[in-house]
Amino acid sequence: MITRGVSVGVPLLSILLFLDSAAPGVALAADTKVSDDAVVLEESIDIEIVAGDQARLHRREVVQVLTVNGIDAFDSVEVRSNPWIQIRDLHGAVTPPSGKRVEMKKQAISESADTSFELYSEDKVRTLHFSGVVPGSTIEFEYEQSFRSLFFLPDWFSLQGPMPVKRKTVTLVVPVSYPIRIAVRGGTPEYSHSEERGIVTHRWQVKDVPALKTEPYTPPGADVVPRIIITPKEIRWDDRSIDASTWDGIAAWDWDLGRDRSKPTPEVEKMAAELTVGVTDPAEKTRRLYDFVRQKVNYVAIYLGIGGWQPHASGDVLRNRYGDCKDKATLLISLMHAVGLRGFPVLVMTRDVDVVDRDTPAPAFNHEIVAVPREDGTYFFMDPTAEDTPYGELPWVDQGVTVLVVKDDGHGDLVETPLVPAEKNLLHIRVTAELKPTGTLEGTYELQASGERRDLMIALLSIKQTQREQALSFVMSWFCPGAVVQSQDVKVPPDPQAPATASIRFTVPRFTIRAGAREVVTPYLVRFKDLTDIAKYPTRTVPVLFPRLFSNTSESRLQLPPGRTLKAVPADRTLNGPGISSVTRFELIKKEDRQVLVVRRSVTVTRREIPPADYAAFHTFVSSLIEEEANAVSLESEPIAANLASPDGR
Repeated sequence: MITRGVSVGVPLLSILLFLDSAAPGVALAADTKVSDDAVVLEESIDIEIVAGDQARLHRREVVQVLTVNGIDAFDSVEVRSNPWIQIRDLHGAVTPPSGKRVEMKKQAISESADTSFELYSEDKVRTLHFSGVVPGSTIEFEYEQSFRSLFFLPDWFSLQGPMPVKRKTVTLVVPVSYPIRIAVRGGTPEYSHSEERGIVTHRWQVKDVPALKTEPYTPPGADVVPRIIITPKEIRWDDRSIDASTWDGIAAWDWDLGRDRSKPTPEVEKMAAELTVGVTDPAEKTRRLYDFVRQKVNYVAIYLGIGGWQPHASGDVLRNRYGDCKDKATLLISLMHAVGLRGFPVLVMTRDVDVVDRDTPAPAFNHEIVAVPREDGTYFFMDPTAEDTPYGELPWVDQGVTVLVVKDDGHGDLVETPLVPAEKNLLHIRVTAELKPTGTLEGTYELQASGERRDLMIALLSIKQTQREQALSFVMSWFCPGAVVQSQDVKVPPDPQAPATASIRFTVPRFTIRAGAREVVTPYLVRFKDLTDIAKYPTRTVPVLFPRLFSNTSESRLQLPPGRTLKAVPADRTLNGPGISSVTRFELIKKEDRQVLVVRRSVTVTRREIPPADYAAFHTFVSSLIEEEANAVSLESEPIAANLASPDGR
């Protein structure tokens, strides 16, 4: 049960911070030619469940590599193991275009620890490295794993992937008496079923499957990939048994693992008392305890045995000042119990990985947070792992997802976490710019980021100065093409409720376009390129997923050259689409002896997911934005008398 740390490149960081539509870890562009790099000629996966604590998985795959990119993508195959998974066999071969098949030797196999963010884990990964692969080669590999607990048996198998597949077969062999749940999501494979001597064989097969073309701003792959889901209703893990037939059964198992670990020790009671001294309001007590755990207890994951699910004792976590998500949640609950407050552990599948199927109970979670029960039966949620998330909010991966609250009677409550409203994830941009008679534009962008936009601004301070400059230059190229950053300053106040700010000085050479005696400029100093890029794709097969609801607002003040005005002030414009809206307002005001064009814009997203059925309307909205931002205004000499608004523009 884990949370994943993601390393984000500078351009992606820029998008996430200021433009906020790309979900991390998602999706290739729709025009990415992954399918041209290789083709799966044959793949077979055979699962045999022998008993509640014994199973085998055999996999064989034959792939023809077509390009150099294909060589890079398929230069090795990895197989995982741990004390409950044993690798029985792993071998492979390469057949080059010349036709001479070469078996890979034992020296081509290596083994290493399978860790990404954990400090230590018992998981291992065995890797078979292919050599002598050139375009046109055929790679084949085969392995077998044995399982001493079905807890570790994969619970779903894809029917489609990033490469075209000639033929794929998934076979499940299971005793007729063994309780299991089987479902097919998003596909129509050929299915056969047979029974002999108390053994049932299920077989699914697909042929000539095209590559899965993922698209920008899509949900995680597990949301959209056609798959076969296999979930045992009873699971044994050493001396423990999990009733996975109901959510209550899964909650009872998790409660049994953690209830003794959350009992306050004298050290925990002392710390809770110190943190809440003089405080009588329960919410303020909870806030202080939450802030302590998220800020003063480091995230460190050490997984031994059942440690991926069972937390360490709260006293140990407090003493060591480190732990993973379930350790931090357990300590927070223990601190709350010490001062008479209630808190429950909450099992989460984060939105960047998958979604929970309410109709398919399974211990398939990757994170743990805390719920405080309210009198009306609802819950207040906290994620003490999210170091930069203030009290009362959740990081985007925890928002709008189905979670399992493990109550203190051992029962489970399957509920949905709230989405933070768009107005709380606000990015406001104020532009003050002067257009020189030479046609050069000079000015300043002032950005204010609130909510999770503020959290992402913190990331700018964690990277090198050169990377920060690159990120801000990338953003400026979206807001105002041709802009050159002269200087920048990023500030994040210590108060988590105060917005983070960035100030960017810039110039745009040759901002004015001259055609003979005519002078033309764009009135749009803030563009919404992140949204307009979606219009490149007229249709979609998967939803558009926004990581969070958000609102972008801007006010730009463009001071015109002396003696110049607009030939015509553009008309105001309001656009509405499914879960999205925009407003643009124009005003021409007089400031001292100069005319100033004031443009106020906003875009608000109030739906996290736009299904394919609504994409046509969404595409129309985005196309209208593109059309709007393509407009320009013409300059002319200022008349001697002009009927303008007051100097303050009111």
